Amino acid sequence: MSGDERPSAGGEASPARDAPAAGVDEAGEGREPVALREARRLLPYLRMFDFAGSPRSKAAWAVRVAALGVALVVLWRRVEAATLPLLSAKPPPAIPTEEIDDYRFRLPERTRRAIFAELAAAELAERARAIQANTWKGHLWSREDDRGHYERVAVRAAAAKHKISLTQTYLVLDEGIRERWPGPDGKPLPATTPALDIRSNW
Repeated sequence: MSGDERPSAGGEASPARDAPAAGVDEAGEGREPVALREARRLLPYLRMFDFAGSPRSKAAWAVRVAALGVALVVLWRRVEAATLPLLSAKPPPAIPTEEIDDYRFRLPERTRRAIFAELAAAELAERARAIQANTWKGHLWSREDDRGHYERVAVRAAAAKHKISLTQTYLVLDEGIRERWPGPDGKPLPATTPALDIRSNW
């Protein structure tokens, strides 16, 4: 046994000294991890999808053209789906203001008054709720603007109930206000609205 080789305490050579270090080959050089080697192999293919730079090969140009073609097809389909119904739809027939007897807007007067009574009741209830809850801290324009939202809800509900269009429903509401039909409280709905006064202290 030479002077350089010394047995361990158990009489055998230490495996920590005999085995090569992890990640080091027999020549003493570091071994590249498998994942890193695979990443290096895929890097040229991944560069083809780098649309920020200029293509460096025919394959990259092909990928760029294919991606552009797919994007144009998707964009065209979305635009077509959004605009085609608007361009091809036929305008609805005009609603006559007067027909026969007591008919207006294709509705008899008794139906129009019933619809107006529903809308007037909803408006009075909303005005009472706004006062009780002190909505918008009493700011009249904001309160009226908010009431308009609830009016749209009531109009949609009335249109669905009576199976008429929103246009007919709003025409009936306008007629009732102009003709000063009484609401549930016996008074006509106000025909005016507060002047524009947008709040500055939100």
